[in-house]
Amino acid sequence: MKKKKERGNKLGKITICTLLIIIFIEIIVVVNQSYSTVSQPDVPVMPKATPAQVEQTPTSTFVQTPAETPYPKPTYIPTLRPYDIDKSHDIWHAKDPSSYITPNNEWVRYYASQLFIDKDGWIKYKNEKVVWYRDLNGNLYYTNKSFLNNYVYDWEQFGTGSQGSLANDDYWANADYYLTYGMKGDCDEWIIAVTSMMLSGEMSVWQDDKLVKQVIPANAVLGYIGNVRDGWVEYQVYNKDWITST
Repeated sequence: MKKKKERGNKLGKITICTLLIIIFIEIIVVVNQSYSTVSQPDVPVMPKATPAQVEQTPTSTFVQTPAETPYPKPTYIPTLRPYDIDKSHDIWHAKDPSSYITPNNEWVRYYASQLFIDKDGWIKYKNEKVVWYRDLNGNLYYTNKSFLNNYVYDWEQFGTGSQGSLANDDYWANADYYLTYGMKGDCDEWIIAVTSMMLSGEMSVWQDDKLVKQVIPANAVLGYIGNVRDGWVEYQVYNKDWITST
């Protein structure tokens, strides 16, 4: 009797251990399955694609428009025009500010022909792409590169390298100079160039799923955001009003 009881206890222990191992394995499988469906903070779960598909970029995230003919590249070299400052207002500016808006300038039209305004209001390059995200399989997806300003203070760009060295601490660069020499400047250069390009008729917008060049109503504005002097462009596209600044 005693041996049978001991044998029964052993079998009971073996059965319990086996069940625990099975349950433990099931828990591990469930946890692993759950973990595999959780996206990491910097790696969102996105549709899978093969490397070949990524290179071809079949989705609408990157739009290439080789059919649109860019404006011919000008042959002349832009130079910086002299700056005549107006201090009659607390926001210093050029004495003839409207003369800086140059939609018919050849360099302005050349650079504008490389850009379009996306449906989210962002100005982007037609044929330049940047990585948008990487999926869990390591595949890269691309989007069109945004047109951005390389912010540099006037005293850094036009002065001698130390703050306050530039006479009057203010300068406006003409759009063709700004666009050709690295798009470096502050809000003044940005709004001058962007407004000029939008009015040139060379920048494109979406129409019936195609990019079409058109004149985009735009105004360069100087003012205050809170207590900070700033400049921005107000423009109209896709039946909406937008602003862009540095």
